[in-house]
Amino acid sequence: MTDITKYRNISVSRKVYADLEDISVAKIPGVKLSISKTVETLAAKEKIALSRKLSEKTRTNGKV
Repeated sequence: MTDITKYRNISVSRKVYADLEDISVAKIPGVKLSISKTVETLAAKEKIALSRKLSEKTRTNGKV
């Protein structure tokens, strides 16, 4: 049984799932990631991008 303290479920459209399958193969050449690992990787990448964007915005406003 899944440990509900560690994991959550999401639902995506069939189109998004197909896109994730394509990304899971292309992300690391020669390696097929699981869909969950693909989502995890994309979320981490987006979080880093947002963090950079926020820090740049803070710097340009003279707060740092």
